[in-house]
Amino acid sequence: MFSIFQKRIIAWALTCLAGMVVVGFVCGLFVVFSKFLAAFSTVIWPLAIAMMLSLLLTPVCDFLEKKFRFPRALSVASLFVLVVAAAAALLLFAVPMLFREAADLFRQLPVLLDRVLERFPELALWIDENFRRGNIRETLLQNASVPGALKSLLSAGLPHLRALAEKSGAFFGQVAAAASVPIYFYYLISERRDFIGFFEAESRPLLSERVAGDLAFLARNFRDILVAFFRGQVLVGFFYGLILAVGFGLLGVPGGIVIGLGIGMLNMVPYLGTIVGLSLILPLAFFSGGILTLFGAFGVFCVAQLTESYFLTPKIMGKRTGLHPMVIMLAIFFWATALDGLLGMVFAVPLTAFFVVFWRLFKERYLPSIVGSGEFPPAEKK
Repeated sequence: MFSIFQKRIIAWALTCLAGMVVVGFVCGLFVVFSKFLAAFSTVIWPLAIAMMLSLLLTPVCDFLEKKFRFPRALSVASLFVLVVAAAAALLLFAVPMLFREAADLFRQLPVLLDRVLERFPELALWIDENFRRGNIRETLLQNASVPGALKSLLSAGLPHLRALAEKSGAFFGQVAAAASVPIYFYYLISERRDFIGFFEAESRPLLSERVAGDLAFLARNFRDILVAFFRGQVLVGFFYGLILAVGFGLLGVPGGIVIGLGIGMLNMVPYLGTIVGLSLILPLAFFSGGILTLFGAFGVFCVAQLTESYFLTPKIMGKRTGLHPMVIMLAIFFWATALDGLLGMVFAVPLTAFFVVFWRLFKERYLPSIVGSGEFPPAEKK
């Protein structure tokens, strides 16, 4: 017979082994799920986008239905009209201005490049040796005539034609998937059925009442986290980008309005817009306007960041996710790796918040019955 101490060691060893098996199983699930997403991305992305749009715009549809007593179909049609009108206004007024800003930025790029090369002569020498005097010059000399250039172009391009033909099918599939987004969106926003309640009712014959209720609770919680996070992030990102666009525009940074609004859009993924924006706008401000413009752009970033952190996010989102900023950054890197790219970065925060809720529920309601009370009898006295 084993002693109490030996039983304790065996129990902990079996527990650790079971934990390792569970961790391996979860890692395998992540790998399989990532490959599944990669294989069926053209099917999953349109449905995910339509679901997010329906969650974001359902309050507008409900407002039209309650305020003006529209039928559901008429409120959905009115919502489509509003979306099309907003898109048309954006195309007529905002897009031309953004194109002018982008064109101005591209026109000034050669001047900015010359300023960079003036400040860093070693870089200018390296570019001159490796590109201007080397590859480009030799290519121009070898293909001085038009027939020679065409021959070189065809010999270089023919091997890629087969790959282009293979990719064209995938391209048309992506176009068809994008065209299906409005259809999915219409059916999702028109449907009044509570799918979570339907799942809970249908699963009760198969699962215990407690498990079915907990699964429904987790599903509703995940839906609420998604809605709160994305609605809040859209508003926060819009105002954050607006502050940056106005500030950069007043400073005269080339393409500042476009870059500011783009940073706001990138901030749908927490901290991504800030990281990309700082690495892009600060060198651009320095080489376009000097040290004063650099400090001005950095000051605009500080004002926007403080406004977002201490006013916009607390007022709009509150503490819906309850996650520490360091946890958010780790979650973004983890889910970007687990889900292979942009999809994981976009859903990193709501997925992490959901798993925190899942762990709390599991720890309170299921873990004690699995591992027992955790108390061991006293050791035998010799």
